[in-house]
Amino acid sequence: MNSKFNHLFKMAIARKMKLPEEKTDYKILASARELFVEHGFSGTSMGKIAMKANVNHSLIFHHFGNKQKLWQAVKDNIIEEGKKLYEYVPETQLSFADFLQVLIKRATDFYKNNPDIVRMINWQRVDVAAGDIIGLNLSPESKQWLAACKHYQSKGAINPKHKPENVVTMILAVISSLSMDPNNFLNDEKAKEDYMTFCVNTLVNALKV
Repeated sequence: MNSKFNHLFKMAIARKMKLPEEKTDYKILASARELFVEHGFSGTSMGKIAMKANVNHSLIFHHFGNKQKLWQAVKDNIIEEGKKLYEYVPETQLSFADFLQVLIKRATDFYKNNPDIVRMINWQRVDVAAGDIIGLNLSPESKQWLAACKHYQSKGAINPKHKPENVVTMILAVISSLSMDPNNFLNDEKAKEDYMTFCVNTLVNALKV
């Protein structure tokens, strides 16, 4: 009898539960992502998002607060998708050169597989109203990058006089040039691989000094 009751109870709960795509916050997030990627931060209004999601305008403020927070939520959603693909920061048991090679390859693959975030970053480059909210900040992921730099400093691969934040910024510049900046010199995979190897060797030699 108890088993039958539990079964009926679970069925009743299941009928009340909505699929993710039916939930209001999911619909808002999915609609906002599509519009932000296509039109940027300034080119997308809360009204357009509400219309596309087919929800009341006030529900967006209820679930996300304001447009800037919704923009951040879209960016976070895209990054979370990328995290599922692989461990982002390699093991520091690797040599510094191998660590850089793997890190840069994973990061460029991440951007290649997530064109939405590339477009949002490019929108922010020309859209001051979007605010400084896309990029590597003091998140758990960025702290792993900084910790890795400190590790290689302790091993003598990076001169301790260099600030880890500066080292990470330099690595990010290499990743950005490979992933986002048009360059006729890097117009095929072989050219990009050669450039990556060149950057790794240059960084390894320069950061020792």
